[in-house]
Amino acid sequence: MSIIKYIQSLFSSDLYIQVWENRIKISKVGTRDVYDEEPLMALKDNAKGVPIVFEIGNKVKYLNKSEIDKVVNPFKHPRLLVHDFVAAEKIIQHAFREIHKTKWISPSPRVIFQPMEKLEGGVTGIEERVYRELCLGAGAREILLHVGEPLSVDSLNINEFKQQNS
Repeated sequence: MSIIKYIQSLFSSDLYIQVWENRIKISKVGTRDVYDEEPLMALKDNAKGVPIVFEIGNKVKYLNKSEIDKVVNPFKHPRLLVHDFVAAEKIIQHAFREIHKTKWISPSPRVIFQPMEKLEGGVTGIEERVYRELCLGAGAREILLHVGEPLSVDSLNINEFKQQNS
């Protein structure tokens, strides 16, 4: 582990991420801290016509439509849970910052990622890679994928979970 990742890990917690088409819930393991919002991203074009992020989360629903150019939900697709990788990564990155409530150092949490829907036939290798890359791109240092019944955050121990699922 690099020195920077090690320092970031000192300021990060273990997180449990659950994703539905219209909801993303991130719980900090061992605490009652939760980020639970709709995965919406409002975009507005800058002077050069390049879209920039204007707002993320539930606040997007209450924006004046004339303020923004486009609203994106990267998890809304008829077949797959993730259809816009870049937007999904930005939303997860935003949620990491919100749940860690830090502005001066980027969090680098260990994560258990659980897709909550669109699991007919199980998770393909491609989907597994997408989920891992999403979390790594958002700043996670370690990702564990969970498919099954929701886990209890109060009694969750990532080290034990890792041993049970390896």
